[in-house]
Amino acid sequence: MSATRSPIFSQGRAVLAAAVGCALTLLGVSCATSSPPPVAADLAGSDGPCSMLPRRAVANPAEWQLPVHIFEPSGSGRPFTGGSCNDASRPVIFFAHGYTASFTEGYTALMKHLVSNGFIVIYPGFQIAFDPPQQYKAVNAGFVAGAAATPRADTDRAGFVGHSWGGGMTPRMMQLGEQRGWGSTAMWSVLFAPSFPYEVGTAAIDLPTHARMLAVTFDEDYLVDMRIANDLVESVTLPAGRATHLLVRSDRKARPWLLADHTVPVTLGISTDTGLDVDHFDRWAVWRPIDAIAGCELSGVWCETDFEDMGTQPDGHVVRRAQVVVGAVDVGPPALVECTGLVRLLTQRRCD
Repeated sequence: MSATRSPIFSQGRAVLAAAVGCALTLLGVSCATSSPPPVAADLAGSDGPCSMLPRRAVANPAEWQLPVHIFEPSGSGRPFTGGSCNDASRPVIFFAHGYTASFTEGYTALMKHLVSNGFIVIYPGFQIAFDPPQQYKAVNAGFVAGAAATPRADTDRAGFVGHSWGGGMTPRMMQLGEQRGWGSTAMWSVLFAPSFPYEVGTAAIDLPTHARMLAVTFDEDYLVDMRIANDLVESVTLPAGRATHLLVRSDRKARPWLLADHTVPVTLGISTDTGLDVDHFDRWAVWRPIDAIAGCELSGVWCETDFEDMGTQPDGHVVRRAQVVVGAVDVGPPALVECTGLVRLLTQRRCD
C-alpha cells in the first residue's frame, strides 16, 4: 500500500514499534498467546515435511541497499508440491512484501510454512520512499537475481504471492515473468489486501490464460480499500473461474477474537524467530488459500477446496465463513487508501 505521507504497514500482530521513521499501526489487533492446532495433514494449510536451509541473501542490482532473500527446502520428505524436499528442481514462489517489510521477520512463519511444503521462496526488499517505478524495478530485478542465484528454482512452476503494496505489484510481476518464460507449466498468484497497481495500464490487465489469481481481502481493513481487489480480479484477462476475490470476515464470537484486518498475513514481530503469534486466520485465511491454489495448479490436488470455510476452533466454535464476492460494494471501514481520489489520481484506474 502507499501514501504520500509516512506509509503505514503493520509488521506484527502483537507489539510493534516502527523503525526507519515509519509508524507501524495496529488497529485493534488482539494477539493469540500460542499457536492454534495445526490443520490436518491431508488438508491445504497444513505444514509440510520439508525443513529449511539457512536463509541466503544475494545482491540486487537495482537496489544496492537491500538484499534479495532466498529460502530453500531440504530433507527427504515428499510434499504436496511433488517430488522430494531436496530435489535439484523445486517450484518457486516470488514474494512481494508490504510497505516497510524489506526485512523478512514480519513473515517468518509464512516463509517457514511455504518452504515446509517444498517451495523455494525469493523475497527482494524495496525502499520505503514512495517511488513506484523504482520499487517495481527493485522487486523485478530482485526476482531475476534470486532465480539466477538459485539453480534449484524451477521458474516453469512459478507462484506469485504479495501483500498490500506487494499485492498490488503482483499482476505486473506476473506479466514480466511471462515475458521471460516463467510460469510456462504453471503460473498462479495469491494477493492479500492488494493496494493499487502501477504499470498495468488503465483497462484490461493481460495475463496468460493458463494463469490463476486469488485476491484475499479483509472486512476490517483500515488501510486498503477492498474495491482495489475487485478491480484487479475483474480486469485480468483470465477465463471464467480463474480469478477470484475472497472476503474474510472478523469473528468476535471466536476465542480469542479473530480480527480480519490488514495485518492478517503478518505473522511475527521484530527481531524474533518463534512463530508464536500464528493464529487461526494465518492457517485458514492465508496459508490454506496459497496451498490450495498451488496444489491444484501444480499437482491437481485440492481443486475443490471451499475457500469460504474458515474451520473450527478447538472449543468447537465454527469460525465465521468467508465470502467469494463478485463486484461487491466496499463493506469495510474507511481506509487510508480509498478507491476515490488518490488511487484515481495516481494510477488513472477506476475501482469505485
